[in-house]
Amino acid sequence: MKLKQLLLFIVILLASCFLSFSIFAQPTTAGMLAHFRFNGNTTNSGTATVSATTVSTSYTTDPQGNANSAVQFAGNLNSYVDFVDNGNLDFTGTNNFTVAFSFFFNGSSTSGLVDNCLNYGGWGVWLWSTVAGTWNLQFNYKNNSVGSAAATNFIPNRWNHVTAVRNNGTISLYVNGAFRLSAAEGTTTPTYPINMQAGAMCYGSFTPPRYNPFGGKIEELRVYNRALSGAEIAILAPWSLPLQLGDFTALKKPTGIQLNWKTISEQNTSHFEVERSLDGSNYTTIGSVTAAGNSSSDQYYIYTDMQAPAKTVFYRLKMVDLDRKFTYSPVIAVKNNSSLLTLDLFPNPASDVLQVQIPSERKEATKINIIDATGKQIHVQSIQLNEGTNAISIPVNHLLKGTYYLVVESEDGRQSRSFIKM
Repeated sequence: MKLKQLLLFIVILLASCFLSFSIFAQPTTAGMLAHFRFNGNTTNSGTATVSATTVSTSYTTDPQGNANSAVQFAGNLNSYVDFVDNGNLDFTGTNNFTVAFSFFFNGSSTSGLVDNCLNYGGWGVWLWSTVAGTWNLQFNYKNNSVGSAAATNFIPNRWNHVTAVRNNGTISLYVNGAFRLSAAEGTTTPTYPINMQAGAMCYGSFTPPRYNPFGGKIEELRVYNRALSGAEIAILAPWSLPLQLGDFTALKKPTGIQLNWKTISEQNTSHFEVERSLDGSNYTTIGSVTAAGNSSSDQYYIYTDMQAPAKTVFYRLKMVDLDRKFTYSPVIAVKNNSSLLTLDLFPNPASDVLQVQIPSERKEATKINIIDATGKQIHVQSIQLNEGTNAISIPVNHLLKGTYYLVVESEDGRQSRSFIKM
């Protein structure tokens, strides 16, 4: 009897293991024309006849540290990947399509990532810096581009993931699995007189026919003949963390600046690194707080900065999971030589109107922003606070269901509260 029970236990255990592994979401292959892993070769596992040749490149480690699993470019015009797509990736202007890949950028100049006749009305993804210290991605199609320093920025010197989508006349960019920005495509009819290339931007009149070379790494290049959904894109991006952040606020205490934050859910979260900046650009880690790890209920955290200087100080959280992937919280600013405003909002969840109450010690100008879970600004308004408690009503009936952040900026700092739209 004991032997039968043992065998039954083993069967159940094996079945549960199989089920647990089989339910992990995998990147979609529906409509995938090309898929280049660059794992030591240029094999295409997509359905279309597309080949690639590496020129003066090498293979290097991928984000997980696996050797020979990403292509490394040398950062000059003679280091690139040349693709022969037999017209399969030459989208005509009526086709929807998606381009997705991971990249590592540690350079200092404008760089082309993947270019299929961008200068001829075709499509391409590239990066540049229009604001000092901020790098952002651009997606061109039919001679119009989508991208900005505020919306499509990314953190250099680490792996990032980008997805570019054309969907019925609209071009969109997703960074690290999250939607960032959309724009109307251009009006130029695409032509494709030269080969698609990775590692530079291309133009047939130049010799060699490349400019703005890329000196970083690329892996897992996929091209689809359809517009992927947001859920499908989130699965493609390995950097999106399974953590949902709620409120992140600051309070002045006799012992220093007390930072308070709440998570709505966590999955395999390791810890939070508290970072401080005196200029809003350069951050240093001042402490670490262990996370709950896995939770489907609200978790509350506190960290006190006992050495905050008497000036405006900026704080953010680096939220790290067990696989060492991480993302950043919104930034809050504290003017450490004055009192902080606090705010309250209700009802939460809200369906039609969000009521916001902001106490103030004086008359002052304030800006209110609503930001969605991807960091996209949905609403902004400027108001004048009076001394005492100020009540503001904000219509939210037009918002889609989900989690949002209400951010209030004043002379004394920047505070945020999360709310749910029903």
